[in-house]
Amino acid sequence: MNLNELLNHQNIIIQCHDIPDADTVGSGYAMQAWFKSHGKDAKLVYGGPAEIQKPSLLLLLEALEIEIDYVNELPGDTDLLITVDCQRGAGNVKKFDLPEDTRIVIIDHHRPEVGENEFTIIRPNLSSCATVVWDILDKEGFAMDDKVRNALYYGLYSDTNGLSELRHPLDRDLAEVPCDTGLVRKLKNSAITADELDIVGKTLQNKVIIGGIGLFRAEPCDANLLGFTSDIAQQVVHIDCCIAYCLQPFGIKLSIRSSVREIMASEIAAFLCKGVGSGGGASEKAGGFMSNNGIKDVAGELNPEDYLKQRVHEYTTYYDLIYAGNNDIDFGAMEIYRKLPNPVGFARSTDIFPAGTKITIRTLEGDVDTSSGEDIYLMIGIIGEVYPIKKERFELSYNVSSSPYISKLEYTPAILNRITGERRELLPFAKTCIPSDEKLVRATKLEKPTKVFTTWDLDKYFSGVIGDWLVTNEGNYADCYIVRSDIFDDTYAILK
Repeated sequence: MNLNELLNHQNIIIQCHDIPDADTVGSGYAMQAWFKSHGKDAKLVYGGPAEIQKPSLLLLLEALEIEIDYVNELPGDTDLLITVDCQRGAGNVKKFDLPEDTRIVIIDHHRPEVGENEFTIIRPNLSSCATVVWDILDKEGFAMDDKVRNALYYGLYSDTNGLSELRHPLDRDLAEVPCDTGLVRKLKNSAITADELDIVGKTLQNKVIIGGIGLFRAEPCDANLLGFTSDIAQQVVHIDCCIAYCLQPFGIKLSIRSSVREIMASEIAAFLCKGVGSGGGASEKAGGFMSNNGIKDVAGELNPEDYLKQRVHEYTTYYDLIYAGNNDIDFGAMEIYRKLPNPVGFARSTDIFPAGTKITIRTLEGDVDTSSGEDIYLMIGIIGEVYPIKKERFELSYNVSSSPYISKLEYTPAILNRITGERRELLPFAKTCIPSDEKLVRATKLEKPTKVFTTWDLDKYFSGVIGDWLVTNEGNYADCYIVRSDIFDDTYAILK
């Protein structure tokens, strides 16, 4: 969608969802500021059962001088309606009467609930609508002032339980935008009312345990309160993972915490939401949303809450577990494969930041923390995955090519200085290399979804589905890992 096309309209309404939260308000305010910068007056409104009462949101409106009106109808001359963090026609936003020729624009991060067209931007892989708007306005070159940045930052902050449930590298990019930390601290400490504290207490008493995973049902509440509840529930002994959830008009909101390395919170969030919504986050904390319509598409008339419990039960028996260096797998009986001479990318870490710099590699697959060094190279795989590799292993496995490295990726990998926050994109430093014939592996296809715990990362695991490959380096069977089926097929060939 070309935002500049929207400037042809005169009577512009930006609508937040009913019972507004910081994400919908911050997103709407940022869009309002963009219109204002182009000389257009856009009105920010919401409908629904009642006016805003949440203390932290009222404080946000006051601090950033956000004007938002509670209305029962829209002006009869409205020719452009933009819904933010919601979709006109969905269950969480009042459907006001509008002239037939009114243009409808939807900006959201939830699973599509209505028909999409060229004026619909729905990105369910992102954790907040604030991230969607931030990315749109950033690409437009909009110079966001402090108020807009604070509004978007706090929208993300509130929708991800204090940034603990970030799903996408764009979320993490927004999380590092300069903001008023004093204001955020004040808002955070004004988040819970006495009534909401009662919700927390009732939630902790309303639990079901399935295979070491505790489910705690809450009354409808915002993401912050749900996250606060799951933080407390995580402390319960003999529960490996806790899921606090609440039923909303259009789906189920999840907040997940994990206490064991066998369950990454981000991974179980994605498992539960697969095909019906979106979920993700970090290894210990994650969140997600399961759409009622999505559940109906895959489960028919099964109650959404029962579907959630069914998916949790399926998860508890879904994976085989393999611990590298401590298993009974006969790798020597597997076929031998050689790595094909497909060009891939690499960069010397010291070309990007000086040796000894603590860095974060930010990719679509997540963040990887390491330090730059003369012996640390950064590999870029065929689908844009980035991982550190020792110089010695690189020189044994790859030959440097004089061809320039060219790649088109959904998200451009970045390297961040963890001390200063400086950000540098990786691709300008990338060169091309080609695997040598000396790279040999043993491999077999997975017959069941599997998690592999490596010897070099004690906190995380590789996970694969049926058809992916279990791979180990020839001569070092303790070093095993999983390669996705499409990557393996394009990267390896059986040794003849």
